[in-house]
Amino acid sequence: MLYPWKDEYSVGVSRFDNHHKRLFDIANQLHDMMKNGKGADVIETTLRELIDYTKYHLAEEEKALEQIGYSGISSHKRAHAIFTEQLNDALVEIEKGRALFVVVKVSKTVIDWLIDHIFGIDKKYTAEMNAAGIN
Repeated sequence: MLYPWKDEYSVGVSRFDNHHKRLFDIANQLHDMMKNGKGADVIETTLRELIDYTKYHLAEEEKALEQIGYSGISSHKRAHAIFTEQLNDALVEIEKGRALFVVVKVSKTVIDWLIDHIFGIDKKYTAEMNAAGIN
C-alpha cells in the first residue's frame, strides 16, 4: 500500500473520515493497477472514480459546514474550488486519451492535497462539527 491511512488523519467526524479513507483506497487501487501493468481503459475508470468521489466528498463536506454555520466556510470553500479546478483539468487530459500520463500525478496529488487539507483546514472544523452533534 503506497498511501496508508493513519489515525492521525482523523478529523473527528466519522462520515468524513470514512470519505477520506475511501479516497486513500481508490488512490492505492490506482497505484496497484499501474504497478501491475493494467491497461488504460481499466485505469481510466478508476481514475474517474477517484475524481468523482473527491468532488462528492468536497460537496458533502461543504453541505455539513453550511448546515452548522461553520465560521471558516468561505476559506474552506475557496480551497475546495481551487482543487476542483485541478481535478477538472485532469478530466480534460483523460478526455484527450492521456489517462496513463495523468494517473500517477492525480493519485499522488489527491493524497498529498488531502493530507495537507486535513491538517491545515479540515481539523479546524472538528470542534464546531462536534459541538453541533456531528461526530
